[in-house]
Amino acid sequence: MRRSVLLLVCCLALVAVGTASSSQSAKRHCDSHAPPAGSFVDCFSGGYHGTGFMPMEETIHFKVVSDTALRNNALWRQWLADAKKFKTRTPCMNDNALPFAGSFSFYGGGTFVACSENAPFRLNGYFQVKKPFFFEDSETRVTLSHGVFFATTAWNDVVELVFSDSVHEHFAQPEVVLGPPYVASKPLTGR
Repeated sequence: MRRSVLLLVCCLALVAVGTASSSQSAKRHCDSHAPPAGSFVDCFSGGYHGTGFMPMEETIHFKVVSDTALRNNALWRQWLADAKKFKTRTPCMNDNALPFAGSFSFYGGGTFVACSENAPFRLNGYFQVKKPFFFEDSETRVTLSHGVFFATTAWNDVVELVFSDSVHEHFAQPEVVLGPPYVASKPLTGR
């Protein structure tokens, strides 16, 4: 009897390890073809840095949080108010929504809350920067303070982000890639 129980415990441990590693690979490799809509796959957790279009030193971090932590966050209440004001869908209402929270260094730094959409490779959320940040490029002029944002991830671990101004009229579109922050290497010196 003891051997049977021990064997069962070992088998369950192996299954748990296999499941954890398969969900880890699903997180790292999501795009429009996988995983299927309606699945509970974490496509976003982790740290990302700029791809070069945005400085590589800039970072964003996504972390899965509990529903309670999401709803206790002050940004959640602001997001609900924003959805009501602009008559958009109530956030996080899809059955497979995974709640996220995190922070970013670009645009002067800020924090966010978010939920994965029905198609898990997409996410929408609400952000706030530390102080208003003016951004201008060849296509737009925008002052970011708080507002909605969207993200999509691709098989190559690149996440495309779209940050909206507070009136949903102008957008900034940073791009990040999964991995540790870029650190400039020190030049080699001879003796």
